[in-house]
Formats: sequence, C-alpha cells, structure tokens
Amino acid sequence: MGNRICLVEDDPTIRELVSEKLIKKGYSVDSFERAEDVKNNKDLGWELYILDVMLAGESSGLELCDYLKKIEPTLPILILSALSEPHDRIEGLKVGADDYLTKPFEMEELLLRVEGMLKRRSWYSSLPANLSIFEWDDCSVDFVKFEGRKGNDVFSLSQKECMLMKLLVEKENQVVTRDEILNQVWGYDVFPSSRTVDNFIVRLRRYFDNPGNPKYFHSIRGAGYKFTKRGVL
Repeated sequence: MGNRICLVEDDPTIRELVSEKLIKKGYSVDSFERAEDVKNNKDLGWELYILDVMLAGESSGLELCDYLKKIEPTLPILILSALSEPHDRIEGLKVGADDYLTKPFEMEELLLRVEGMLKRRSWYSSLPANLSIFEWDDCSVDFVKFEGRKGNDVFSLSQKECMLMKLLVEKENQVVTRDEILNQVWGYDVFPSSRTVDNFIVRLRRYFDNPGNPKYFHSIRGAGYKFTKRGVL
C-alpha cells in the first residue's frame, strides 16, 4: 500500500466516499468521526491528515490541527470545510493547516491536492544529511529542529519559513520566482498570493539580515528573489 492517510470526517457519506477514492488511488486510509479517536491512535504512522472542521465530540478539526502540528510540525494537514470565507481559510492556516478545501469539492481536486502535499513533504524530507544544518557567516538554520541562529541568538522557525529557506539554499545564487516559491512551498492555486511570499522574505531578513539593506536575501525586480550566503549579488 501507499502513503498512510488519516481521514477525520463526521459525515458518514463523505467519509466513505473520500476513503473509497483514496484507497482506489493506492493510499492506505484510517477514518474516524471524532478528534478524540485520532488522539488515541496517533502512533499509527500517518503521513497526511484530512480533517473536517466541524466534528462530532469535544474538539473541532481546527483544534485537532493545532494539536497535531505541535507534535509533528512537518506532517501535512488538509482542512475540509463548508466555511468558505477568506477569514475561515486564514484561521485554518493560522493553526498550521497546509491546505484548505471548501465543500462541496471535486474529488479529483482533493486527490491532486493530497498528491501535491505528499510530494512537498517528500521534497523537504530529502535534505542531504550534511545540510540538516545550513551555516553561513554567523547564521544557521536547523531544518530538523525548525530553529534559526544569528550570533548567539537562537529562535524558532515555522515550517513554511524552513521550507522557503530550503528552497533558497538549494537555488543559491539563482533567481527564484514568486510562482516557483508558491508552488514548491505552499502549492495553493488561489491562496496565498505572491504578497505572502514577500512577507515571508521580510521575515527571513529580520531573522538573518538587515531589512533596510539586505546582504543575503536580494529582491530581483520583476523576477523574484536570490539568496547569496557570501552577501554579494
């Protein structure tokens, strides 16, 4: 069997249909209707979660998402919800969801998103052993612990910050377009926008660089961004 997926959906019709389609695609699926069931079985080796927002039981899908991301930040989570307003999607992303799909949805779209999320996780996990910690000047990024360091200051990084840093490191001295960043790090077709990429670059500059006069993270007008660890274009 292929990747093992945990599906949490309290609508039995949707749960059965999604499970059936995923299994036909070659995935192994464990399905539940309550968040509590997942917490009691979290050691089953799932590689991706699909969570409905409104669940039976005491915890919502968003609460479960927040709980799971604190245990293993790199596990991809897809939120399913009938709530389609932008602020609803933003709430899902704030608690660590990697993607957000509104109901009703096309099954083919769900399958494509699952495939893309697993590919991105595989890409991030494929970092060579000698780059588990990337160092330059007085800075470093630990891609396993999700930590950054500048001088003597050590701080936490989010999963997306580490994924963006990994892409820039792999493409060192090359221009990386916003579209390439969105596709590789986020994979969303609608949200977030290229403005999100700009905001994340600003974060990296604040962590490791001089935002007013960047040395490592360069904006290339009309093209994208370039990382140079020696501080030159």
